[in-house]
Amino acid sequence: MVRRPDPSKLVQDLTRQLAEEFDSVPIPLVTTAVNAAVNAVTLFGDTVADSIDTVERIAREDLTAVQESATAVA
Repeated sequence: MVRRPDPSKLVQDLTRQLAEEFDSVPIPLVTTAVNAAVNAVTLFGDTVADSIDTVERIAREDLTAVQESATAVA
């Protein structure tokens, strides 16, 4: 029996990974960025499991922008 990836688990793992990588960004902002990326891919009818790489790319771009703007202000 082939098991399909659990989209919730994929999103949770990605959020944890990005929270560790972008440790200067508050966790609620990391969660918001990942959820916004999930919403973006589902808006176009894609599934989260099939588009997790796109979700990661979108969230990573958003978090990089947040991190850079916080560094510029400080």
